[in-house]
Amino acid sequence: MVCRKKGGSQCFAAKGRNKYHAVFGGGICHIVHPSDLAPMLIALDAEVTIGSPGGEKTLPLSEFYALPSKNVRRENVLAADEMVKEVRLPLPQKGIRSAYVKLKERETWDFALVSAAVRGTVLGGGLREASIVLGGVAPIPWRLPKSEAAVKSKKLSPALIQEALRADLQDARPLEENGYKLPLIEAAVTRALLKLTGSA
Repeated sequence: MVCRKKGGSQCFAAKGRNKYHAVFGGGICHIVHPSDLAPMLIALDAEVTIGSPGGEKTLPLSEFYALPSKNVRRENVLAADEMVKEVRLPLPQKGIRSAYVKLKERETWDFALVSAAVRGTVLGGGLREASIVLGGVAPIPWRLPKSEAAVKSKKLSPALIQEALRADLQDARPLEENGYKLPLIEAAVTRALLKLTGSA
């Protein structure tokens, strides 16, 4: 038998061994996006240029990845005749800082159990605005828009960050064995955001 991702009819992780699987965006398939780089590029507002015989198009990298609900056999929006030609980052503006925190099971090289990529404009010990993107928790790099809005123009503290995360974490749907990822998300995001203001 094969899983739904490989053309089968069910996701075996839904009621099987699912320690490493998605807590957001799973639905019909509970894979997690394995990239360390993609969440950070999205947090930094990267754009991707896609080429095809008909020409080129550019879109935010955040729109490049596709959830299983769109097409369980694909993980991005590329058509059969398209390819990635370029990934481009905007020039950093004054006051912008970024940080990346990766929590993993082994000290040596390993995939992230949870990772947090953050970017923010630091102003007076707080953030004028922020981007927060998670890895290891969803089939795509997972953005936390409610948390971003909640920390905007605030002086950061661990308590404020954990309160800000509450609304996004309420949307999580952990499986039987991976609920431990929720406190790891709090830890990773808190550590990453505090790094921006030098408080970590």
